[in-house]
Amino acid sequence: MDYAAVLKTHRKKPLASPEDLSHPLAYDQDEIIKIIPHREPFLLVDRLLGLDLGQGVILASRKIAETDPVFQGHFPDFPVYPGSLQLEMIGQVGLCLYYFEKHRRTDISDQAQPVPVRATKILGAHFLEPVPPGAEVTVAVKKLEQEAYLGTVVGQVISGKTVCSVSISEVCFLE
Repeated sequence: MDYAAVLKTHRKKPLASPEDLSHPLAYDQDEIIKIIPHREPFLLVDRLLGLDLGQGVILASRKIAETDPVFQGHFPDFPVYPGSLQLEMIGQVGLCLYYFEKHRRTDISDQAQPVPVRATKILGAHFLEPVPPGAEVTVAVKKLEQEAYLGTVVGQVISGKTVCSVSISEVCFLE
């Protein structure tokens, strides 16, 4: 797959909007922690908004707190949410997508367990616009490829209708 072309294709237009997806979701952090291993202060997904298993697409949201301590040093005179944390948001939403894909369901079971998967490689990333304190961002993730033990996703962090970052990540399934 030509990852540079995929990144270029997804630099301008959001992967999807909630109305494009077949299953609206309304899960908050109390439900999300059932399916991914992250916890505060490193849980970077606030809500799951929508899912389409046929397209392999999920949308989530995150409010970037104006008081997040990261802004004290990144950067004091021009606060910008770090690109590495944007990549992490995409990764966490990708884990949520993997849960729904693995179980072929659109709900979160009461017996749900965090998914056994780890990011192994960032295949490419473009940081296009700064994400400022107070931004409400949408995180869109789409499955590109999946083999026995490896999967690849493309993800975006979107503020309003502006794509702020786009990345392609590879993950390893641990079961």
